[in-house]
Amino acid sequence: MLHKCLPFAFTLLFIFSCNSSKHSGTSKDSLPGTWQSLPVTIDGDSKDWPSPYPNYDAKSIVAYATSNDRQNLYITMETGDEMTQMKILKQGMTLMIDTNGKKDPQLKINYPLQNDNDPLDLARDENLLHKDKGDKAHHWEKKIAKSAEQANQFSVEGFKNCSGGFAITQTTACGIKIKLRIDDYKQLVWEAMIPFKAIYNKDVITAAEAGRPISVCFVVKGFKNPGAKSQDNPTGGTNNNMGGVGMNSGVGRGGGKGGGGGRAADTPMEHLYENTKTWKQFGLAWQP
Repeated sequence: MLHKCLPFAFTLLFIFSCNSSKHSGTSKDSLPGTWQSLPVTIDGDSKDWPSPYPNYDAKSIVAYATSNDRQNLYITMETGDEMTQMKILKQGMTLMIDTNGKKDPQLKINYPLQNDNDPLDLARDENLLHKDKGDKAHHWEKKIAKSAEQANQFSVEGFKNCSGGFAITQTTACGIKIKLRIDDYKQLVWEAMIPFKAIYNKDVITAAEAGRPISVCFVVKGFKNPGAKSQDNPTGGTNNNMGGVGMNSGVGRGGGKGGGGGRAADTPMEHLYENTKTWKQFGLAWQP
């Protein structure tokens, strides 16, 4: 009896596959969207997100996640790696969005902004990156925490009726909310809520947008390498694949809570000078 059912089963599988990809047009590397059934508070706390984060980029040493409801796109990133934290807080980070689900971003959020007055200093504080437990560890943690507290400005590009610089405490015309902080597990946690009004110029998505492709990218600029003649453009090509799911997402996170730590031990300082780009492509989730 089983062999008689196979043609019918394959027909159903084909129909399902066609329907599920009808809206998306995404590549085989894309990830499905995640419906956000509970509200997300944008406070730099990962309590509203899965533990560990479902995606991890071993080159950038960041874990990340995305979700959406009818009104908003939610994005988060975290890292427990000291050098990555130092790059983000000192050199800044850019979130790029391609509304077509590719790698040609139309929208950008710069947060935190590059801060030349930041209390972190590469030449002065490099030895703290080789710290052991004790005074150096405590000193480093205080400097990182202070730097995170000072990350209170952001800028946006490409959003309709919403461009320029803002304080994170401001209510922007496009409703974007953003925040980072160092949590109790010594993780740098970054969160953003972006209304679909600011992306698609519509207050809510509908069933017609189910599976609609979109992609986001975390861009982190490295420090200038004193031993190198030049440095790659951080918005040019670096790494990585679209939406790679991290096998290491549960490794190395401070306090054992999740992913976002760990680094190649043979070249520990090289990561400071690397520009990294972490792309995730997915389709919008929908629930009636």
